[in-house]
This record gives sequence, structure tokens and C-alpha cells, in this order.
Amino acid sequence: MRASRPTAVLAGLCVVLLLAAGLTACGGGGSSSSATTESTPSEANTSETTESSKPTEASGGAMAEAKETISGFIGQPSPFPVTEKLKEVPKGATIDYVDCGTPFCALTWELADAAGKTLGVKMQRVKAGEAASTVTAAFDTVIAQEPSAVIAGGFPMEIWANKLKELQAKNIPVVTTGIADAEEYGIEGAQASNRSSELEGELMAAYTFAEMTGEETNAVFYETPELSFTTIIAESYVSELEKLCPSCSVRVAKIGVEELGSKAPDTIVSDLQANPDTNVAALGSSEVWEGTPSALQAAGIEIEAVGSGPAPTELQYIKEGKYTAGLGFDEPVLAWSLVDEAARGIIGQKLTGLEAEGIPVLQFLREEDITFDPSKGWTGYPEFAEKFAELWGVKG
Repeated sequence: MRASRPTAVLAGLCVVLLLAAGLTACGGGGSSSSATTESTPSEANTSETTESSKPTEASGGAMAEAKETISGFIGQPSPFPVTEKLKEVPKGATIDYVDCGTPFCALTWELADAAGKTLGVKMQRVKAGEAASTVTAAFDTVIAQEPSAVIAGGFPMEIWANKLKELQAKNIPVVTTGIADAEEYGIEGAQASNRSSELEGELMAAYTFAEMTGEETNAVFYETPELSFTTIIAESYVSELEKLCPSCSVRVAKIGVEELGSKAPDTIVSDLQANPDTNVAALGSSEVWEGTPSALQAAGIEIEAVGSGPAPTELQYIKEGKYTAGLGFDEPVLAWSLVDEAARGIIGQKLTGLEAEGIPVLQFLREEDITFDPSKGWTGYPEFAEKFAELWGVKG
């Protein structure tokens, strides 16, 4: 079971909650090859390596392409995802939020509840927990309640696919976040799903090449298989880096979810000691980096790193120069977008723009960008509550 993004962001966004309530070719001519290895860190020296030969693109062209890819995500957040006004407020509507039981799902509930209060609809929290049986029971409760719309996040689709069919048969709009392959089950505008994760991988690869290690890239991507979005980001990262730089090397190493916040730093140190030529680390979840800078320092290892969704701890690392860059993921705007999407589903208003594509607000956060208090988390749009209130035609 997973939430849409790292749970460690919870404490840092408490202030945001209060505001809301009030308110991811090299070389010369000829051809070259790239090596991609998938392994667990402990198996780093024994994993099979596959080779792929591609025509080499002039480095200048590839570099220009990479810089163009990331240009809209450096120094400013990507565009606000909602631009069209809500045609009418669904007065009297009830929106059920199915809580997956993690701290991050709790955060999403608090943000979504504040959004619902601003919109003037009733929000109901249905706690599901993380076991398949309790998830099924929670959706049975939702189906019996027959709300106007449902918001769900963090549940593997196969656990509740049959319940989704029941909701769809009742014409109840279902909005999802952080669920891989949601589009294949008829979810429109699935937030933080496949396309979002693919984009993050592409951006992180372009950033690695253009801003970090260039043609000398020898990267490792740390994937946490239990967090399915990290697998999608990893595949996208590898594909994009190989396209930009056929001569660069990239391998994928796995760090289990049970290691986050505990054994991950030691695992990373062991992996890098076994692969001393690695010069950049990419992280499917920035939580992997928690506690890692001190472990690297103790081991005498220096390496650049870029990762998805930096929480307050990682934002502090960036500020202190201990973490090169994080691809910020704007959870407050995402949570309010979920309520916006539910409202449009209730009244039958078509989704448009980035909201329809499920693309969140993103920005590369570097040392010079941490001009805010890292402990309070990050949003690219501090005035998000006011922006949504205006779009909804209600008082903020």
C-alpha cells in the first residue's frame, strides 16, 4: 500500500493547512553503447548488464534538448493546473474521501477537507486502512452511502476494481491520486498516475544530463518497488537518459520500503562502495535520502543526487548543500485539485488542461530556491486557496 508521495511531508505542511483553512548525443560522431543494470544494492556486482547500441547525437543538440525540457521547471513552478472556472457550485453535494491510513493520506484529507469547506460541499472521511479486507469494507461503506463523488488515493487498483465498477454503474464520479494504471480502469483525469510519474522521470533524466554530470554520467536510480510510482519514474528516467546520452551509463538498484527512514543510508553506502564509478544518484522517492548525507560523509563518499518529492528534511539538505536538487511536488494544489475535479464530475463539466492530464505542479528546487522555511514544506502557489476560490466563484 502506498500514498501518492512521501509521508514525511506531513509535518512540514501543517502551516499550509492553516493557510488553506483561512484563507526528472553525447560524445562525437559514430555510435556508442549504454549499459543499464537492474539490481538490489547487495547484488550490484553480480547483476546482468544489457547493452544497446544507438547512433550518437551531437552533444550540443542533446544538451540543448535537455535544457529545453527542464526550462519550464527551473526558477519557477510549472503552470497552475486549473484554468477554467467552475460553471456552478454543486450545492448540497457530498464527497467521500477514502483514507488509505498513511500519514500522507491523512494530510491529503486535511487539505481536501479545507477545500470542501471553501467550496461549500460536505466532505466525509471513510477510513480504509492498508489491509485488502479493510479497503474492501471501506468501499462497501462508500457504495452504501451513495455520495455525489468519491476521492481515493494510494490503493492498488486490483484491490478495489470491482467496487469501482459498482460506483461507475451508479454514475458516481471517482477521482484518484497516486494510483498506477488508473486510466485503464476508466478513470478520467487520474492525478499523480502514470503520465505524471513518466514526466518526472523524463525531467530528472534531463536535469541529470544538462545540469549535473553531462556526458560523464554514470548514474544509479534507487527504486522502491513497493511504491509503484518509483518503478514508473525509473523506467522513464532510464529511457530518457539513454536517448539523450547513449554513451552514459545508468543502473537501477532497489531499496525496500521497510528500509526508508532506517537502513536506506547504509544500503546506499554499500551500493556506492561496490560501484565506485557512480557519480550521480536519482531517487524515485526523496525519502530514500533521509539520513544519507551523514552516512556518505562518514564513508568519505561524495555524489550528486536528484530526486522526486523532497519533504522538509530533504529541503533542508538542499539548503545546506547536502542534496543537489529535488523535483518538488505541490501536494496542496494537488489536494485542492481533487476536490475541483470531483465538483466538475458532479455537474458534468469536462476537465481541461493539465488537470485533465493529471499533471501536478512541479519545480526543481535547488539551494538557491530554498528561500522559504524548509520545515513548512513547499508549494509553488502560496495563494492556492484564493486561486481556487476565484475559480469556484465563492468567497475564500
